Amino acid sequence: MKSTENKVKFKYEYFLKIAALGQFPIVEINKNDYTNIAHARETLTAALNIEESYDLALGNFLDLEKELLMLTVEKVVDHRFDYHRAYDLNSSLNRRIVNFILSGKNYTELIASKASKCARDEAEIESALKKLTNKHYDENLDYRLMEALRNHVSHSGVAVHLVDNPDRWTVDENKQAQHLVFNIGIYALKARLAENSGFKKSVLNELPEKIDLKKAARSYMGAISNIQDEARKLVKTTINAARATITGHLEKYAALNDGNSFAVGAYSSTLHEAGAKPIMLLLEWDDVRIELERKNQSISNVEKRYVSSAICPS
Repeated sequence: MKSTENKVKFKYEYFLKIAALGQFPIVEINKNDYTNIAHARETLTAALNIEESYDLALGNFLDLEKELLMLTVEKVVDHRFDYHRAYDLNSSLNRRIVNFILSGKNYTELIASKASKCARDEAEIESALKKLTNKHYDENLDYRLMEALRNHVSHSGVAVHLVDNPDRWTVDENKQAQHLVFNIGIYALKARLAENSGFKKSVLNELPEKIDLKKAARSYMGAISNIQDEARKLVKTTINAARATITGHLEKYAALNDGNSFAVGAYSSTLHEAGAKPIMLLLEWDDVRIELERKNQSISNVEKRYVSSAICPS
C-alpha cells in the first residue's frame, strides 16, 4: 500500500523536502543536483564500508593480542597444568586467531573493489590497490602464510598447533637473576599443515618447521594497515567532495527552514510517484566513518611493537 505522500503531486521535478508528512518548505534543485546527491550518498556509504572492514580486522587482531596478554598475566599466579586447561587455552587462542585470519583475508580480498566505489576513476583505483596487495603478498612470507591459512581454517583444521611458555629470567651485569619475564608463544607446525593436501604447496615449501603465529599476525596486520592508509589517500578527495555536496544542500535547505535540516530527502517527482523513496541527506553515518578513521590510526610497523608491564625506572 502506497503512503499518502506518494499521492501528492509536487510542483517541481527535482526538489528537497523533509521526508515526513506535514507542511515543510520545498526547495527546487535540478537534475544534475539530484544525480550528484545520489552519487555522493553512494560514495559515503562505500567509504563507511571500507572503514568498517578495517575496523573488524583490527578489532579481531586486538582481541587476539588481549587474549595473549590476559593468559600471560594469569600464568604469573596460576601454574596448574592439566589437559582440560591445555585444551581450553588452545581453543581460546584458535578462536581468536581464526577470527582475525578470516576478517583479514576478507579485507585484503575486497578492499580494491570497495575503494573503487568511492572514486570516479574506478578502474585506476582498483588497479592501484590490487598492485599494492600483490606487492605485500610477493614480499612478505607472513602475509602469504596468513592468506593460505584462511582456506586451511575454513576447510581443514586449526591454526594453532603448539602453545609454549618461553618464560625467562633477566640477569644483571653480575649475572644475578633480576626479573622473571612471562610470555606465551603460539605456533603452527609445518607437518600438521602438510596433512592438508589443499594447503598451498608454494607457501608450505617456504615455511620453517615451527611457525610463529604471533609474529605472523602482527606482520599481516601491519600490511593491512599500510593498505588501508593508501586506500584512504586514494579516495580522500572524492569522499571530501561527496560530503561537501551533502553539506551544501543541507545548509541551503536549513536557510529556508529556520535552521532545521533534519531528515531532508532529495526527490524526483517521477520516481516518487512510482513508489521510489527519496535519497536521504544524512551525515550521521559519515560522522561514524570519520571517527573510525581518527580512532584507527596507522600501525604499519606493528611487528616492531610490543606491550610491556615492566616497572618503569624512577
